[in-house]
Amino acid sequence: MNRKSLILLISFISLLFFQIFVFNNMNIFGFINPMIYLVFLVVYDFDSDQTLFILVCFLLGFSIDFFSQSGGAHTIATLTVSFLRPILIRNSYGVTSEVPISFQADTRKINKYTFLSLILILHHLIYFSVVYFNWNAIYLILRNIFSTFIFSLILSVMVLNFYRKSDDS
Repeated sequence: MNRKSLILLISFISLLFFQIFVFNNMNIFGFINPMIYLVFLVVYDFDSDQTLFILVCFLLGFSIDFFSQSGGAHTIATLTVSFLRPILIRNSYGVTSEVPISFQADTRKINKYTFLSLILILHHLIYFSVVYFNWNAIYLILRNIFSTFIFSLILSVMVLNFYRKSDDS
């Protein structure tokens, strides 16, 4: 196991742990639970095996569902985002998904934040649509998407800045 795989494994386990035991128990304003585990979808290498990535995302979503008893909503949303990740990369960075990892480090911050925002919005849209699954709850869906997106984005940027600093040293 090389250093990069070890860092990804530690990231996977730590993000899963913090999501289950910290952020799932955090109810900001009574209804906002930041979804910090989506940072894993951002830090996973662009040029790594897509099949392995989809399997790991299934395991990530299933683990969150299992511990939070959410009936598969996290799995559905995480798998959908993992399938659409190459398209999100292309829309964020303007290149194909088979870019070297060094390219990710050399890009502008606006591209990274666009990529993170697209992942978060798409995930939250699918997740809350599956959770409520009712057109009468469209206001609740939109309110939860927006509010959870804001808090998830703030916390994800903080985690990514920490991740980048620890990765540099």
